[in-house]
Amino acid sequence: MELLPTARPGSPDDYDNIVVVGGLLGQQSPLKTSDEMFLMRAAREAKPITALCTGSFILARLGLLDGYAACVSWFHIREFRSQFPGVKASADRLYEVDRDRATCSGGVGSADLAAHFVSAVLGDQAAEKASKILILDRVRTTRDAQPVSDMFSTDASIAVRRALLLMESNLQDPLEISRIAQSAGRSRRQLERLFGVELGTSPKDAYVALRIARAAELLTTSDIPISDVGYEVGFTNAGHFSRVFRQFAGISPSEHRKSSAHSSSLNLIERIRAKGRKSREAPAPTA
Repeated sequence: MELLPTARPGSPDDYDNIVVVGGLLGQQSPLKTSDEMFLMRAAREAKPITALCTGSFILARLGLLDGYAACVSWFHIREFRSQFPGVKASADRLYEVDRDRATCSGGVGSADLAAHFVSAVLGDQAAEKASKILILDRVRTTRDAQPVSDMFSTDASIAVRRALLLMESNLQDPLEISRIAQSAGRSRRQLERLFGVELGTSPKDAYVALRIARAAELLTTSDIPISDVGYEVGFTNAGHFSRVFRQFAGISPSEHRKSSAHSSSLNLIERIRAKGRKSREAPAPTA
């Protein structure tokens, strides 16, 4: 779908909120110089600026997200961070509102962000009514998490989904499990219990599984040296990476790259679940 302008931007003073709509990365037409100048002027005058989906890439290129927290879809978070390391970007929520900047994950997240604005101006009742008109079952907030990738159950609780998203968006520099638990609003022990009940594994093993799954993807879709693949998913030692990869995938990274029957993410997580069940069912050692 293409959006065609019906008027010139005019002055930032003419708008309550300026919304930049994103599109498919690599197929976005560059902004006209006049449009860039309009956005820069709006920022100088502290006008609220909102980016939908990959619109955040446009704002970041102009430096308009420097010093702000931003929400990016889990699908684009790696690319965004590689291009704009100075922006505090996350993929563990549907949208982010930081002072006079708002960003969202895209898709239905755009409607959730719109509901936030409606609620702020017209009240919660108006926001709920607008959401029902859009056939949304409820008004979702920043406390709700984005959907996770297909490696884990989409029926997981918000806390578990948020933890998984934090893991997926921090593969090269893994976070401490206690920090992830805190960001998910749980203690480490509570998060471990939730993972065990809902996913049949521990947060630590789930994190390793996500890193190994990403490594498997890089091994099959690129010619990056194996040591660099390990580094991309948080392993600074090539030997350690190979041992962990074999533990979870059943074959070495080099064998995986050569094989035509590559292990899927589903196979990886099933291996981890089985290992977790064995460790929990193992009898306690006797004196």
